Parts: sequence; structure tokens; C-alpha cells
Amino acid sequence: MLAFGMTEKGPVRDMNEDSFAYEMVGNCLCMAVADGVGGEACGEIASRLAVDSVMQAFKESLPFVKDREALPAYLKTVFNKANINILHDCLEHRERMGMCTTLTVALLKDTELTIAHIGDSRGYLLHGSELIKLTEDHNEAGNLVKQGRITEAEAKHHPGRNRVFKVLGENQYLNPDIYSYNINYGDLVFLCSDGLFSFLSNEQFKACTAGRNDLEGICVKLIEKALEGGSSDNITVTAGKAEPAAEL
Repeated sequence: MLAFGMTEKGPVRDMNEDSFAYEMVGNCLCMAVADGVGGEACGEIASRLAVDSVMQAFKESLPFVKDREALPAYLKTVFNKANINILHDCLEHRERMGMCTTLTVALLKDTELTIAHIGDSRGYLLHGSELIKLTEDHNEAGNLVKQGRITEAEAKHHPGRNRVFKVLGENQYLNPDIYSYNINYGDLVFLCSDGLFSFLSNEQFKACTAGRNDLEGICVKLIEKALEGGSSDNITVTAGKAEPAAEL
């Protein structure tokens, strides 16, 4: 398996509210990143519950999903199960009421990539020398970008980037964004929290990705660069490389 992930509390926050995981399930690389939202109550618990829930679901049931076209419905079920787990935990521990989290998941099988996403953590694809953002931010700044009212660069500093409107931990049915892509062997897939991408330009991001087989080195460089850029948040990144199944 060619994958790696790491997280850093950063210089400002007292606690790391980010969580991540990556694991091979059969011949599919499963990756997840979650960010407890905005310092809300017990965000670190919500993010860990979300990541643990989806990864457990993948280990138990993903091998039985044989048809790629079935993945969107399957992932919606997995996300809603994670949401229910968070809500149940709140009922058992009243002091955790209101805890919530983002969640972005990637399933990579050979050159088939599927992303499921709620919140403002992001998925990226490095294809050749091109860095492609795969997800839309579910916050006010992201909406303004979508409407063409501000640029991606302006969104990094817009006050609306801190107002997330789709999260896990809400008492309602979740409808995550689902994206399916056909990518190439050698492409890199990244999931990261806003403590990383908000403090890097695309060019700085790409500059950290030399040596594509050294995913640990790439993750270390990305976090170091975000810290140099003044990141005031928790910083998390996972990376996976599209490889033929026999080589994983």
C-alpha cells in the first residue's frame, strides 16, 4: 500500500480536533479526514467517531459492494450511520451535545476514485503537474466562490470560511456530495483539513510533491509549509497513490 497520513496540532490550538485514517480493504485504499468544527464542544470526539465509524463500515461491508454504480448509495448510508453514531453519543453524554465535524472520504481502487464529502475539508488530485480540487467547500465563502462573487484566493481569508453549513452531528438525513473519477496510475490523491490548504497556494502545494513515492516526505513538507505560512489551525493530510492492485 502506498499511502500515508499525519496530523499536527499547530501553534495556536490547545487541542487537535482533526482525525484521519487510511487502510487497505481488499484491493481498495480507503482514506478519511475529519475536522471537528470551529472549536465547538468536543469536536475532537466527533471527528474521531466519524472516522472510526466509516472505516469500520468499510472493513465490514465494502468488499460486498461489487458494482461501482452502487457506491454513491452505499457511501450515503455509511455517512448517515456515522452521523447517527455521533448523535447517539451525544444522548449518552449530554456534555457533548452540539458536537459536529466535517468528513471527507476517498475510495481508490486501481484508477477508480470515489469521493464522499460533507463540510470544508478537501480532496485534491495531483495529475501530472496539475493540482485539481475535487470537492466544494460547504461554507459561506465556498458559496460565494461558486456564485463567482469572490475568488478561491479571496475565500482563504474571507470571514465566511469559518461558517460551515453542512456537518455530521446534525439531527437530519445527510446527503453528502459524491464524486467519481477515472484517474491514471501515478496520480496522487490528497485529503486535508483547512488548516493545510488555507495557508498554501497551489504552487506551494505542488512544490511539496516532488518524489511521488515518498508520501511520508510529501506530507511532512506540506505540514511544514502550512506552518511557515502562518497556519493557526490543526493541520491534517493523507495521501494515496494510484497503483496497479498487484503492486499494492
